[in-house]
Amino acid sequence: MSLSTIALLSLLSSAAYGFTNDWTQPCFDGQCAYSTDLGSFKVVGWGSPNAITDITAAAGWEILNCDPNALTQDIRLVCTNSEGCSHFYQSNGPVGKLVRLPQNCGGSAFARISRNWVHEDQSLPANLARSLRRRDGTTPDVQGLALDTDFAAVDPAQNGNVSIAIEGSNVPGAVGNAEVTPAPARRSRLRRRGFLKDIFNKFNTFDKNITKDLPPIDVTNQTFPIFEDKVSCPASGSIPAFDASIKADVVANAHAVISLGAAATGTIIPPKLDEFGVFVGLNADLKGTLELVGSASGTADSGKISLFEVGVPGLDFPGILTLGPSFKIQGQATANLDIDANLSVDLAYHVDNAKLFFPPSDDAASNGGFSPLDSPLKLSVSPSVNSSATVAAHLIPTIDLGVSALGGIAEATIFLDLDASVSTTLSLNAGAVASVTTDGDKSASADVNGCVDVGAGFDVNAGADGSFFGLFDKTTQINLFSKKFELFKKCLGTSTSTRRDLEVRSLPTAFYHHKRALACPALDPANLVSVAEEAIPADSIAAL
Repeated sequence: MSLSTIALLSLLSSAAYGFTNDWTQPCFDGQCAYSTDLGSFKVVGWGSPNAITDITAAAGWEILNCDPNALTQDIRLVCTNSEGCSHFYQSNGPVGKLVRLPQNCGGSAFARISRNWVHEDQSLPANLARSLRRRDGTTPDVQGLALDTDFAAVDPAQNGNVSIAIEGSNVPGAVGNAEVTPAPARRSRLRRRGFLKDIFNKFNTFDKNITKDLPPIDVTNQTFPIFEDKVSCPASGSIPAFDASIKADVVANAHAVISLGAAATGTIIPPKLDEFGVFVGLNADLKGTLELVGSASGTADSGKISLFEVGVPGLDFPGILTLGPSFKIQGQATANLDIDANLSVDLAYHVDNAKLFFPPSDDAASNGGFSPLDSPLKLSVSPSVNSSATVAAHLIPTIDLGVSALGGIAEATIFLDLDASVSTTLSLNAGAVASVTTDGDKSASADVNGCVDVGAGFDVNAGADGSFFGLFDKTTQINLFSKKFELFKKCLGTSTSTRRDLEVRSLPTAFYHHKRALACPALDPANLVSVAEEAIPADSIAAL
């Protein structure tokens, strides 16, 4: 586990479970905790004294060789305190037991002992050999242990179940206070009532003041191509031959601060989680500028494509619970053009203290503030042309959480999609002369007659890809926000078109069958007229 991950994680408070992780005390009585020297990690477990053992220095063991990152490995170790080491061998011996590892041994806090033997390599460091030499000149046997995180391979009938409780967050200083204690009659079972509720309540107190020190994700003026295609057009009359094309790009800007949390209870032997929940907090400004230049008639569809992706520091307790988040931006643009057009429009939103609790819980509601930002708009079209052109685009920032638990026995991806969309529809008729004055004090006189509708939408949804211990699956969904907005509507010339409700619409099914079907335009592609050049303020964007 990386130092950056350790520094960003803050896990279980010692008071929450009735016992603490103390590296001077061995795990001999059937309850065990693990944390780093910085107190960043803690996972606690309960079971029979015969089910959990310990090979730390406190338990009387010296590790001779161990890979600090491996989950599966053979190690050498020697007993330095025979009284302490006796617990290791009690009952049915060490094989099949859950063992707490020292901090510098193995990639996980706990492992399964799959094999134990007297190692063929009996060499010891000189200073250790001197300190362990008995009066008869002999030294204790160097032992070999085979370790892994295949907890499903342990037979619970051997030493009973081992229960586990985990809590984590990437918010510095966030600690839990949930009441989870061993039941008096059977330590292998947990009294978990209210655990997840208490943890969610704790997460629900996070606000921008608590999370302001988290490292932000910043995307600044990065241009991503969406689609581009062209067609060669022959000379016609006074118009020379030329290449007509259709091209769309997105210029992305984002500033996002993401807070994460997770909690779980269940058994590590056998591997099963009874309760599990994740928390995602988000404060962000998200902006994508769609820039489309079309001098060809026809259709184009990019499909949903990945534009940007970056990893986010997550929760990594290898072999036990890993929450690997990433922030990505996906985009899609579709165009059905029968007119030359240049379009630039913003898809811009502010996300204020959004909170996702997943899977859905009656104890904590997913919510947040979502509002549009100022949206500059520029649109130029060919005059004197009938048109019913449509351009639609989606910009979808997404937080993906890859979850793996208990040696990989269950894996799934939880996602939070923030789908910003825009749709521009032209309803133009040829033949009339109009004078158009924009808010930017620019004017144009040309044969433009009809209406321009620009609608926007913002949908925030969460769900999962995969099933996770039966606690959630692909059908588990949460909608945090869904709303459509009117960005711009203007009728030009002598058009008698009436106002229609704007909507971000999908193009007909037939459209998607021809992703690149271009034809030459009817007019000179350089002959365009500006019909809109406005900075639409956020406070004037009306919700529908």
